[in-house]
Amino acid sequence: MSYRHCIATALFLSLPTYAAYAADPPKPSNAAPKASSAEPKAEAPKINEDAPIIEDGHVKVDEGDVLAFLMRVPEDKRATFRTSYDRIAGVADGLFLARTLANRSRAEGLDKDPIVQRRLKQAEDAVLADVYAEKVRDKQKDVNLDARARELYLADPEQFRTPETLSIEHILVNLNGRTREQARERAQDLYQRAKGGEDFMMLAGRYSDDPLKTRNGGRYDAAPIESYDPRWRTAINQLKKGELSAPIESDDGFHIFRLVERKPPQVPKFEEVKEKIVAAERERLAKERQEELIRDIRASSTVVTHRDSLEALVIPIDEEKLRQAQEAAEKAITQSKAAGAASAAKPAASGSKVQ
Repeated sequence: MSYRHCIATALFLSLPTYAAYAADPPKPSNAAPKASSAEPKAEAPKINEDAPIIEDGHVKVDEGDVLAFLMRVPEDKRATFRTSYDRIAGVADGLFLARTLANRSRAEGLDKDPIVQRRLKQAEDAVLADVYAEKVRDKQKDVNLDARARELYLADPEQFRTPETLSIEHILVNLNGRTREQARERAQDLYQRAKGGEDFMMLAGRYSDDPLKTRNGGRYDAAPIESYDPRWRTAINQLKKGELSAPIESDDGFHIFRLVERKPPQVPKFEEVKEKIVAAERERLAKERQEELIRDIRASSTVVTHRDSLEALVIPIDEEKLRQAQEAAEKAITQSKAAGAASAAKPAASGSKVQ
């Protein structure tokens, strides 16, 4: 099954879950820390919301359908989501499958079932509630928080102190198609070439097996020492600017590091953290407003909760049967442990000799 088909299947089975997953996909468990520099993004192509993507008779999925789905993805991750053709194709395919099956369901009259009608109404309510909540959040975007941000900064500048960061260059020689000894020899050769004056980044670009090389060329900028794998954290921390580490062995293969720059801990200027403070305060205010909205709805004097109706939905528990079941389970566990202990003791007993 192709990656795109996996995406479509995941989308079809659980649209909301897939949206959260795809917006922040798992990172490679490989060797090096995450690059801190932002990915360059090209200008997004012009959208025609009615332009069809997949068609089959009366069933159509267009660009607008995909864009509507992407509203489930956090706003700050939407652009990154759209950089993958497979993700977008998977979304379109998943929507097409769901729409096709929905049409078949309507053709068979399944949408007329009273329970299905209630489920459809609940789905509509969930979407509209989400849209309204976003509207409440968006109101905070117009609030000028510059003065508040400066106030928070001046109250405790130390809370914004950055840790020591290291910028490094990295070469990985993995074990794909090589024995460990062959990988060791290749890493040692690259180490000697870099030590002899060859450009480290040129060697990384040509020979490194680091899967993130296509994104960063082998360079990791301004990462805290704690973000590096513990297996080679000490070796990196001992390097001086421009120094190379000898090949370091790991389960992935062999790693060579070059320290580019070391920045000591420092308290940044207000201008450097202003946007971060404003964003955090805006998020706090939006969350506070949403919580206030929910409290107001629940505390409304016109709200009536019919407790007897709720209780009618609760299946009563026979306390005596529950107690008996718990006792039976505990007895079974005790007997199982006793049988295991007896079984473990038999070999020792049969192997002993009578004096």
